[in-house]
Amino acid sequence: MKLNKIFIFLFVLIVLSISACGLKSDVVPKSTLNIPYPENIDYAVNSQGVSIYNGSDNYTLFVERADESIGFVNLSGYKRVALINPKQVYVDTEVVNNRIYKYRFRHFYGRINTYSPAVVRTIKYYSPIKHNIIRATYENSKICIYLGLSDLVYNTEVSVNGNKLGNAKNGLKTCFDKVPELSATLEVMAIPYDKDNNTGIPYIKTIQRNSAKLNLPPQNIQVRRTGNDIVLTWDKDDNKAVYNVYIVKNGREQLYKQVDVEFVRYTASNNDCVEFKIASVRKGKVSKKVSASACK
Repeated sequence: MKLNKIFIFLFVLIVLSISACGLKSDVVPKSTLNIPYPENIDYAVNSQGVSIYNGSDNYTLFVERADESIGFVNLSGYKRVALINPKQVYVDTEVVNNRIYKYRFRHFYGRINTYSPAVVRTIKYYSPIKHNIIRATYENSKICIYLGLSDLVYNTEVSVNGNKLGNAKNGLKTCFDKVPELSATLEVMAIPYDKDNNTGIPYIKTIQRNSAKLNLPPQNIQVRRTGNDIVLTWDKDDNKAVYNVYIVKNGREQLYKQVDVEFVRYTASNNDCVEFKIASVRKGKVSKKVSASACK
C-alpha cells in the first residue's frame, strides 16, 4: 500500500513537471526513406521576428525552436514552430529581443508522417536597426537620399515604386536618376542592412510630382469591359489637359478620338482583346503614351 502511494505521488509529480515546462516536440522519424537534408533554407531577423524561407521544391519544412538563452533551466526542449510549404515564408513572432535560439529543421513527408534527418542553426534575435537620420527629396528629376553616419547601418538599399535603384552611402547625399518616367506618385523605400545582412526597419516616403509640369500621361487608368462595351477612365487632371486615345491594330496605332474628360467608351466589333494607348495633350504637346488592354 505504501509503495502504491509512492508510485502515485511520483506519477503526479512527473505530470506536473511536464505541464510546467510545456509540451516537447521531439519527433522520431520512422524512416528517412532517403528524404534529403534541408539545404535551401534562408532566414533573417526583421522587425516582425525571425523570417524563415523554405526553398525546397517538394518538401514541407518542419521547424522547431529551443531557447538557448535559458540554458540548463530550459527543460521543455524543442517546441514545434511551424510547417512551411515549399517556396513559402513563415515569420516566427514568438521571439524575445537579445535572446539566442536554436532552430531545428527537417523535411516532412506528410503522407506517411516521415521526417528527414535534422539540420540545426543558432540564431540570435535582436531589435532590427533603423536609420536615425534620413531624408528623401526629389531634385532635378532625381531621387536624392541623405543619410547620417551610423555605426549600425552597414548598407542601405533604395527602391522607387518597387524597382531597385541602388545603394545609398552613409553620411553622404546619394542621388539616383532612374526615376519612373510615367508615374506622378513616387514611393521611395530605403531598407537598412546590418553587417550580417539582416534587414532593418524600412524608411518610406511618398513624393507627388506635378503631372502638368512634367507632361505626364494619364494616371491610374482603369478598364471595364461588359460584352463588347469597353469603358476606360483615369485620374482627373486639374490643369485642363485633353487626351488622345489610340487603337492598336496589327501592331500599328491609329487615333480613335480626342476627349476633354477623363473617360472614353468604345464598342468592340468582336470578342478579341482590344489594345489602347492614351496620351495627355497640354498646350499642344503630347505626352508619352501608356498602354491599356481590354479583354473579355
